Amino acid sequence: MIELLRIDDLDRAKAELRKIGVDRIAIGLMDKKAVCYAVRVFGCKFYHANILKQEALSLGVDAAVEKDVITAKTQITDCLIMGDAKRLIKLAEKLKNQNFEFLRELSEQLKKALSGVLEGGFVWKFKDRVFELKNNYLIMGILNVTPDSFSDGGEFNSLDAALKRTEQLIQEGADIIDVGGESTRPGSEFVSLDEELRRVVPVVEAIKERFDVLVSVDTYKSKVAEEVLNRGVEIINDISGLDFDDKLLDVLSNSDCGIVEMHIKGTPKDMQKNPTYEHLLGEINDKFEEILSKLKSSNVDEQRVVLDPGIGFGKRFEDNLSILNHIESFKVWGRPILIGTSRKSFIGAVLGIDNPQDRLFGTVASNVAAFIRGASIFRVHDVKAHKEALRIAKSIIDENF
Repeated sequence: MIELLRIDDLDRAKAELRKIGVDRIAIGLMDKKAVCYAVRVFGCKFYHANILKQEALSLGVDAAVEKDVITAKTQITDCLIMGDAKRLIKLAEKLKNQNFEFLRELSEQLKKALSGVLEGGFVWKFKDRVFELKNNYLIMGILNVTPDSFSDGGEFNSLDAALKRTEQLIQEGADIIDVGGESTRPGSEFVSLDEELRRVVPVVEAIKERFDVLVSVDTYKSKVAEEVLNRGVEIINDISGLDFDDKLLDVLSNSDCGIVEMHIKGTPKDMQKNPTYEHLLGEINDKFEEILSKLKSSNVDEQRVVLDPGIGFGKRFEDNLSILNHIESFKVWGRPILIGTSRKSFIGAVLGIDNPQDRLFGTVASNVAAFIRGASIFRVHDVKAHKEALRIAKSIIDENF
């Protein structure tokens, strides 16, 4: 009898080794051999590719390149490196001694990526809160206090309605209430600072006075962030990836709040006007690298940061599906990944459903798939349904109640 195993990470590898009674020291020597990865390297010159292939093969790592690279008939190629984590780490070490800067940079990128997925704790730590999210999840309930949000605009833009909605979200099991005072639906216009403050500040004050719940504010404006943080808000959820307001970085660095930074292409007004990508996942990761570098240069602890690939924000329908199917690509940073698919148009396109409020089942399916792929924070309108669906998904993955 045999059993085919899918081992996705070190924890699972160690668990399988322990099941058969492997010595503790031996587990530490073998665990990385059980976890395998394929790494795509873009734009290698033919001599870089030939060296890379030679070094990889010397370690028992496969390296696939365009067939005419060896004769230099092909000048530029992508490379696909395939092997277990232990050998890939050794390959990174060998490459750092090469004379070519391209290969030395590849060494650093490879080491950082492997460190992120293998050793990243995926801990979200801010203020006095610590969330271990490597194998767990949080649900962020959406509270739009706007007249024009795509799904629930105008429903909760009075203080009384907003508080009733907050109470409902908490009763359904929301871990975080995410308050938004500006619609960022495709085609939306920017809202003035004064108007956003008028919408958000009274609601935040009332929630913090009445409820014991984590509050996030969805804003890219530094002044809004500053005002709500002064009123007890714990998290700033910035759709701009630090690009729309240069002063936001200063506000974040002078606080100890949680931070969500998202990838967006363009602005809400123009982001869905023919967005295109040459390498979707790589371009999103390039932006994440830029965001984390900016935060690090401002002495912001990386453990405060969550990354969001921005479903629907400058993405084609097929881009959204690809992101959800490849969330593990973003785990190279060792940071928790937030996903926001709730009621969005790509779900309507797949199912043929025009009314956003009728997209519950599609939304739940997208978020369960995202959780299986490695996402850990889910921004949703329908909390109860996701609380139950994600609990079942986690029980299946853990094989435990």
